[in-house]
Amino acid sequence: MTLVAALIAFVVSIASLGLGLSRRFVGRRQAPLTFAYLCAGFAAALVIFSLFPRSQANGSVFGISLGGAGALVVVIVLLAVNTQKRLAKLDDAEVAMKKQDDRIVVLTDELEAFRQRHSPRSLESRLVYYYDVVDAGTERVGIVTGDLRNVDFVDIWVNSENVDMQMSRFHERSVSGLVRYEGADRDNTGRVLNDRVADELARAVLDQTPVTAGTAIATSAGRLTETNRVRHVIHSAAVLGEPGTGYRPVRGLDRCVREALRLAEQLGDDQKPRSIIFPLLGTGAGGAEPLATARTLIGAAVDYLRATPNSKITTVFFLAYTDWELSACRDAMRSLGLNQSKKP
Repeated sequence: MTLVAALIAFVVSIASLGLGLSRRFVGRRQAPLTFAYLCAGFAAALVIFSLFPRSQANGSVFGISLGGAGALVVVIVLLAVNTQKRLAKLDDAEVAMKKQDDRIVVLTDELEAFRQRHSPRSLESRLVYYYDVVDAGTERVGIVTGDLRNVDFVDIWVNSENVDMQMSRFHERSVSGLVRYEGADRDNTGRVLNDRVADELARAVLDQTPVTAGTAIATSAGRLTETNRVRHVIHSAAVLGEPGTGYRPVRGLDRCVREALRLAEQLGDDQKPRSIIFPLLGTGAGGAEPLATARTLIGAAVDYLRATPNSKITTVFFLAYTDWELSACRDAMRSLGLNQSKKP
């Protein structure tokens, strides 16, 4: 009879355990799981005392002397109480995570609805949004809107390049083509006389291409140093070209951000780099989805700044050329829990 009761308690324990681990009980696991552990302990006690009816367990709890089954029951209850406290913390964490996930889903739905109503529109004016990475620190991430050619306050520009490190033609609509043309020496008619940035990049890679996805290579900024006060250009291998199909973003775009920031740390001169700007890598010719890309890139930058408190880079900007890209970047900031800075 005792073993039958133990078997029933064990079955109830397994059923409660399965119930507590199901998705329906997210944030409410402590009740069924604690009951499962109590039933399991009760089943174990029944088995022990049925197999060893003369066994003894003596001790005292809170000054009260206990023996035999009473002591074992108290031990089981104390373990269940301790388990319940731990599960309560797990419930709180799951509830907080679920709220954040629900918020992200709502924001994503809102952004998708916006995108369905509007075609991407180029942003004409330059606006700058700052977000604090650490409340008491100086590290920040930011969004810069509009044409990259209007940016004249960032030390390092990141160029989204292919793994062959072949820059775009001058008149192609891409960051690569823009950097190449604006960094070149030209005559009064706009004809290129010295293809400075592209030639320097070609010398840097020589015949060692294709490079590994995420590779970062630094060159000078050519004429951009005079016109936009850019000190360095970092070329990031962010897209992969395939014959007949064009370009696609490489896997692990977060690596592109980390490698570019690590390289930026090493670019030392009399005036150390303090700011860097990324386009939304892979969203141009690569066709990457802006929202997911913005979350990946901005998340990688935030993680890097938080893990590198003594970084030379204090501000990491992201370029939003269109209203779609601006919405994606702002959504990424919100999903990361970043607050817009009150300081310019």
